[in-house]
Amino acid sequence: MSETPQVMDKSAFKEGSLGKQVLFTVVTLGLYTIYWTYKTAKMLDRGTDQSLSPILTFIPFVNIIVYWQISKAGEAVTEQDAMPVFLLFLFFPVISWYWVQSGINSATSQ
Repeated sequence: MSETPQVMDKSAFKEGSLGKQVLFTVVTLGLYTIYWTYKTAKMLDRGTDQSLSPILTFIPFVNIIVYWQISKAGEAVTEQDAMPVFLLFLFFPVISWYWVQSGINSATSQ
């Protein structure tokens, strides 16, 4: 079993407004979620000791790999294990989005 991911560079994280993200998602008919996934994968790649592939966000079906990578790296900023977050990304993405973004927001304020 691998170790829990660690935050290596807090300056790589930027706080995001959950309300604005929901608004952008509605206004763009869901396309904002693709941008959020890419942006979050880049932040977690730079800010944690995990290696992520943000560019895979734009490839349908392959983007599931990015969801797993975000879930795994998100352990460093959330109090959640990777598997529940990943499953929620697949079936109830709003909850995993909330957990990961809230974790990033709390990492920026510490």
